[in-house]
Amino acid sequence: MTPELTDIAKAWTGFATGTAKGYAVDIAQQLGISEAELVAAGCGTTVTRMDADWGDVIKRLENLGEVMVLTRNPSVVHEKTGTFGAVSIHGDMGLVLNGDVDLRLFLGHWGFGFAVNARGRRSLQFFGHDGTAIHKIFLTDKSDLAAYEALVSDFGAPDQSPEISVLPPLRAPVTRADQDVDVKNWRAHWGRMTDVHQFHGLLKDFNLGRHQGLRLAGAEFAEQLDPAHFQNLLENAATRQVPIMVFVGNSGAIQIHTGPINTIRVMDNWVNVMDPRFTLHLRADHLAEMWLVRKPVREGVITTIELYDAAHNNFAILCGQRAPKDPENPEWQRLAEDMPRLASARLMKAGG
Repeated sequence: MTPELTDIAKAWTGFATGTAKGYAVDIAQQLGISEAELVAAGCGTTVTRMDADWGDVIKRLENLGEVMVLTRNPSVVHEKTGTFGAVSIHGDMGLVLNGDVDLRLFLGHWGFGFAVNARGRRSLQFFGHDGTAIHKIFLTDKSDLAAYEALVSDFGAPDQSPEISVLPPLRAPVTRADQDVDVKNWRAHWGRMTDVHQFHGLLKDFNLGRHQGLRLAGAEFAEQLDPAHFQNLLENAATRQVPIMVFVGNSGAIQIHTGPINTIRVMDNWVNVMDPRFTLHLRADHLAEMWLVRKPVREGVITTIELYDAAHNNFAILCGQRAPKDPENPEWQRLAEDMPRLASARLMKAGG
């Protein structure tokens, strides 16, 4: 049964004032609604619904000064502090390449936007058409509040009713069955890559899922690692001060950290990076598979480590920091290649 709007409004007020414990996404889940529907219940009080070409909003974010940007999926939260800038919008594709704020935005998936004043913090929050959170931007003590208020005034929607209509989540695309894949040709094309960005095109050409592509690639290109050692990977990168890149995304945004990491903390099921301008909160109990992946490029081989949940959804990718057209950092390559492989006995058991 769908909860009454008054119940949703009460739940939002409890969250916004801090009298209700937990995150908005968890409160919404308890109510059986999307997070966007919960946030929308605050319209007219602590929330302003926005109506705009989202690319126009992104172009204005540089005016806010320093902010904290957050992108998450069900398994990991990625937070960076920095400023917007170097923004380019090409149709539904947005790029932000301003150092600490490094984003790939897929604006066709953005359905709702809100300016939110909750728990003493102001933010801009964007959600998919199904009401799932895509990207959030929080003001800091160094942000320009006047610029924020001007942006909210300029892009506020005429309709501030506390209800929205969300769509059902999109189904996962149907990919080719393993037995129908020309595996030899797949591996041959993988070996002919000259740029890591060609990988997405190859998956489309062969109609493969990402996890499926790794499984069929063979040990030359992809090997399954022991996921129990993910914490060690971060700790080794921190101890050796190997600069890395951490990609976390969802249907509408990918957020990237580039640089060293320093402070690793484990709390219950969470593995955390707790640095001043970068935090990562990853649910270790969601980490079902970890893969070492090698992609050939003109400059050599690019090595990545990809993380998957039990449903084979990729939720994070790590690689070494590298400038375009530079070879891979050998320190990162050694760190990745030294990771323990999943025991062959466990692989046989998993395969039935």
